[in-house]
Amino acid sequence: MTLGLDGTRPGIGSQWIKANAIGAVINIAIAFVAFLIGQVLGVSQPEASGVLQAGFVVVATAALAFGLLVLGYLSGVVLRTKLPAFPMRNWLALYGLLGMIFGLISAVAWLTPESSPDVGAVDTDIVVAVAVGAVIVGVAVSAAVGSLQALILRPAAQGLGRWIACCALAGVLFALIVPAVLYGPQSGFAQELVVELVTLVVTILAAVILLPAVNRLRPR
Repeated sequence: MTLGLDGTRPGIGSQWIKANAIGAVINIAIAFVAFLIGQVLGVSQPEASGVLQAGFVVVATAALAFGLLVLGYLSGVVLRTKLPAFPMRNWLALYGLLGMIFGLISAVAWLTPESSPDVGAVDTDIVVAVAVGAVIVGVAVSAAVGSLQALILRPAAQGLGRWIACCALAGVLFALIVPAVLYGPQSGFAQELVVELVTLVVTILAAVILLPAVNRLRPR
């Protein structure tokens, strides 16, 4: 573990934020490169062959899963400094599984032909409704993921109720993606760049929200 400028080890909070920020940057960089490769290969074009699309989905899913695995490893290293019995193998297995699921969803989405970039004005009521839906889905998904993480941490840690609660609270950040999708670029390189940058911000803010839960963890 690296030392601070004064020669002392940084606090668990700063380690946690730094690990998640670095992991998020690596994860998003991998995702963006995979997207660009798909664009170069033309996997979203109507004339793209099924073999090309299938091959791209397999490779992109594996790449995105690896990116999330890196994020899981870096966050796990921090938790291991506080929890001597931290189950790193099971933690990484969960991140690998989640990476495969979300990676597959992203890879398949990139096969969709681009729509017209001109969507016109979006009614405020629609934006609010979509944002509320994003919050509901985000809280549900984040609570489920947090519960799985807590299940893995249970043999090594106490104070996991706050962990699940903070994960659920972090799901509210899903709403930040809505304006990026509705008001940002509607196709191509620019759209993906905006979405990835917002995802980076969401990941770092989620790490901040989880800080009280990280500080609450105690070894069994």
